[in-house]
Amino acid sequence: MKFTHLTLLVLVFSTSSVFCQATDTPKTIKTQIDCRGCDDNYMRQNITFLDHVRDQDLAEIYVLVNTSGNPSTVIYEIEYTGKGRFEGIDNKFSVNYSKTLTGNEIRDLLKETLMKGFIPYLLHTDQADQLELVLHELPETTTEKIEDPWNNWIFGVRGNMDMEHQDTREEFNYSIGFDGDKVTEHWRVRLDGFYNKNTLKITESDNSSFTSIRDRKFLGGSIVKSLGNHWSAGVFGDVGTNSVDNFKLKSAVAPAIEYSLFDYKEVLTREITFAYQLNYNTQKYLETTIFDVIKDHYYTQSVSMNLRYRKNWGSIFSSVRASHFLDDPSKNRLSINNWASVRVFKGFSVRVNADFQVIRDQINLPKGEASLEDIILQQRALATTSKLNLGVGMSYTFGSIFNNVLNTRL
Repeated sequence: MKFTHLTLLVLVFSTSSVFCQATDTPKTIKTQIDCRGCDDNYMRQNITFLDHVRDQDLAEIYVLVNTSGNPSTVIYEIEYTGKGRFEGIDNKFSVNYSKTLTGNEIRDLLKETLMKGFIPYLLHTDQADQLELVLHELPETTTEKIEDPWNNWIFGVRGNMDMEHQDTREEFNYSIGFDGDKVTEHWRVRLDGFYNKNTLKITESDNSSFTSIRDRKFLGGSIVKSLGNHWSAGVFGDVGTNSVDNFKLKSAVAPAIEYSLFDYKEVLTREITFAYQLNYNTQKYLETTIFDVIKDHYYTQSVSMNLRYRKNWGSIFSSVRASHFLDDPSKNRLSINNWASVRVFKGFSVRVNADFQVIRDQINLPKGEASLEDIILQQRALATTSKLNLGVGMSYTFGSIFNNVLNTRL
């Protein structure tokens, strides 16, 4: 069926385009674009009909951009919040761009979308008199069913290599990998595989040398079924090797179920999920372990909770996972991962990351003492009951409220 219709595209300046501002056009709106996952500098330099300020407390319009996506699409969720004279004028929407576009093409499309979002605010300023309505007629089209020969599958391959050479030290590292994803409204299927090898050679003053080789192989996949707006279930599986962790061959199969406190559609701004997973593991070791075995199989179960918020005051993420062996609960592990970037008050932000593990399940450790060479070169996993990683940072910005100019000289 053929059809023709008119669509409202944009509102633009009649004498001096809002998208290409003349030098005498008054800058009446103060804004901050908090673009998480895009080029802030590019947006400030190319959206020139606004005054860009350094802090959201100084802004009349605060724009929060969160980034997400799937293997074929990058998704931006854009939220406009009006303050002061624009109080109550808020807007929120999302846009999708294909990952087949270049980074510059996506950046330009996002810029155009961001600019259009300011039009309702311009209508409340003196610049409203410079706006005109432009309607574009869509060409005649025919509705037809789009055939997808790939049936929603997206594949990718990757590889990298780096090397370093000094008189007494040589290091060579390379990795190759692939991934495949199929995403529909009700199903998500994922495949992932890689091979990584690191070779390090150190030569001593007497020309003697020793070489460290670390390699890891992995192949994994999952099938997840949507069970509504709050539930999902799936099966995970993987197989691989790891020379550092003493695995000649390691495999696992794990059914799982997850509950989301919020609708899955809200994942870009808030997310709290709870999951249960039952694992069947089989392992063959490179060396006899501290339990005098060269191979093993066992069941474990785990529960986990993930929390993520992306708001105008910042972002927080927290993950807690607890697991234990079914036949021996004394073999267990607790992992807690936290990250936060929070704006405390005008100009002052704090960043914190804290990762902590309680470890009581290292059944893969080889017998015997680790040599000094193994420890220094990290060729062998070492016994430990805990791990801690902690980082804290802060920033305070003050001075001129404006942040319009980008100057990268020297």
